[in-house]
Amino acid sequence: MAEKLDPKEVVSFEELLMSNVLTQEALINLLDANGILKKEEVLEEIKKLKASLPRS
Repeated sequence: MAEKLDPKEVVSFEELLMSNVLTQEALINLLDANGILKKEEVLEEIKKLKASLPRS
C-alpha cells in the first residue's frame, strides 16, 4: 500500500530547483573566496559539460 505524504513536507518543483541553484551558487562562491578555484573555471566546465550532452 502506498504511504500517504504529508502536505507540509512536499515541495514544488520550483522550490526544489531554487534550492539546488542557491546551494550550487553558495558552493561556487565559497570555493572562489577560498582560492580553491575561480568562478570562471566553473563556468568553463559547465560549458564543456553542456556541449558534451547529446543533442535532442
